[in-house]
Amino acid sequence: MIPEFVPLIATVFVLFFLIHFSMASLGFLLFRFEVPEVRQLFRGLLNVYFRMISFTGLVATAVFAANGRMAFTAEMLLLAMTAVAVRRKVLHCVDAQQIAWRAGDTAAIRRLRLIHLGTMLANIAILASVLSSTRFIL
Repeated sequence: MIPEFVPLIATVFVLFFLIHFSMASLGFLLFRFEVPEVRQLFRGLLNVYFRMISFTGLVATAVFAANGRMAFTAEMLLLAMTAVAVRRKVLHCVDAQQIAWRAGDTAAIRRLRLIHLGTMLANIAILASVLSSTRFIL
């Protein structure tokens, strides 16, 4: 059995990356996606975000499983596996919109902005879910 504070620390790490993405993605609301460097930076942010959520979610899954809390184990495993599954799809959509923009499709930037807003809203929903369940850890 592991000490009681370890699952809380694992949850704090997951929350850190969720909050980090929320703060980092706000900056992209101020910049135009017509700039190639902004699009590349946005893609990189999404790539790192999904990888870190997958990794910290799996670590939190192991910690909660070792602590015997199966409901939290399932929650963190669902979070990690969703991040793994969604990463490829979202990055493919971002790449497709970048290629469409280079080919002359002017609506591609609007679709890229919708992807940005969708990931922000999904992250806020996940953040609220994890944050609201934190009180049951102690």
